[in-house]
Amino acid sequence: MNRPSVDPAFTFGVSLAVSLLLWFPTLRGAMNGSIEITDAGIRYFIALAIAWAGVYGISSLVAMYASKPRQPTAPQPEPGASADHPARRAEDPRPEEPAADPADTNAA
Repeated sequence: MNRPSVDPAFTFGVSLAVSLLLWFPTLRGAMNGSIEITDAGIRYFIALAIAWAGVYGISSLVAMYASKPRQPTAPQPEPGASADHPARRAEDPRPEEPAADPADTNAA
């Protein structure tokens, strides 16, 4: 089965950046000494797990929609066709056009 795939390196790289953004307030607290380093480490790994799950979910959703083929559009009706009469097929014979009246022709 051909399933859409997501680049694991891209997913992990983006999730690292997002997890650092999520963890930045904890980093500041750890540098001030108000948060212990073990608590800060645990909070980082939780932020990394949440960020990875979110980025992977969005990436797989985008890959799934990108792999779907486009649906063909309906053909346009003939210029002379109306809504109550269907358009003619190519193999249908064309109706004969009425003969031109000699009085209507322009004699130059």
